[in-house]
Amino acid sequence: MLKTLNMKQNEMTFDDLSDYMRSILNGMGIDQLTDAQRMIIPAIRSGKDVLIKAAAASGKTFAYMIPLFEMLEPQGKGKHFPCILILVPTRELALQSAKAARSLLAKKEGIRTSVLAGGEDMNAQVRSFSKGADIVIATPSRLKDHLRRHTFKTKMLKHLVIDEADLMMSMGFEDDVTEVSNALEGVQRMMLSATFSNEMKQLAVNLMHDPEEIEVPEETVHEQKIHVRAVFVNENQKLDQLASLIRKSEYPPVIFCNKRVSADFVSRQMNQRGFHTSSIHSDMDMKVRRRIMDDFREMKISALCASDVLARGIDIPFVSCVILYDYPENEETLIHRIARSSRKTQLSEAILLLTPKEKYRIKQAEKILNTKISR
Repeated sequence: MLKTLNMKQNEMTFDDLSDYMRSILNGMGIDQLTDAQRMIIPAIRSGKDVLIKAAAASGKTFAYMIPLFEMLEPQGKGKHFPCILILVPTRELALQSAKAARSLLAKKEGIRTSVLAGGEDMNAQVRSFSKGADIVIATPSRLKDHLRRHTFKTKMLKHLVIDEADLMMSMGFEDDVTEVSNALEGVQRMMLSATFSNEMKQLAVNLMHDPEEIEVPEETVHEQKIHVRAVFVNENQKLDQLASLIRKSEYPPVIFCNKRVSADFVSRQMNQRGFHTSSIHSDMDMKVRRRIMDDFREMKISALCASDVLARGIDIPFVSCVILYDYPENEETLIHRIARSSRKTQLSEAILLLTPKEKYRIKQAEKILNTKISR
């Protein structure tokens, strides 16, 4: 039976963190915990398995890293054996999580972090991992390969984090995650997801032992200072309207589509209108995705057409505008897409491209986002 953790019964403050962690966070300009961190940190410190529902931009990555890293002790010289394994669905998320981990460990010597993900020759990766690491951030299929080769040693592993679990399931990684989890014994398991579907709960029951369930309240768009507006346009004029919006955008926007084929189609159409755009989705080679992301970060392209692989945790600091070419199929996706534009900017904009027949979406979105949508 899954349990719900009551935040008030586990109230904690910034002062409850270790001196080291407070110093690191202060250096980042952080002096208080988010709701997610206040709820998640005490549960992880308890040593129990934890099932967590938390949305984008809630601080969930630091929420699980802080207590786990506080418990880490340097292993000294020589080969290091993994103590913490963090599974994520994509290489981009693995690299982003590694960046977050290294920022928290900036003043802690003797802790090694390694990324094991696709997009790199397996033999070269085995050689680079020969000295091991204390913290391993991996994609499920690549970690499974390392387990089969016996290049990932589990004898000192104490904690398993399964991040973006719902995205992993939607990408077909459920069997890989299960196989990896079943290969680990006596570890604390933490599973984080943006949604709590029946399938997600069943997966938790299968992989975890009597987990605590934590549901972090959604951050509203109003609190994130995002200006949301709707642009009404006939279906046969959406592409021209999109081109106009790209032309007026100060920085390259992210354009979200519901399907991979739609992202590719919209990108081609924008290129035909004189823009240099690219599309990105999970059905692409890792090296190609990495090159596209590098081009986008360096602002070498006018816009990025994406499926929802990009709505989860990828850090693109300059993004100040997202355009929803397709209205998302569920409310969690709507929140993720719009939260994408608020990570590092003071004031961001999200634009919904709607046809006249979709006028009813306005009230629907206002209720979900808890903000007024201008037209």
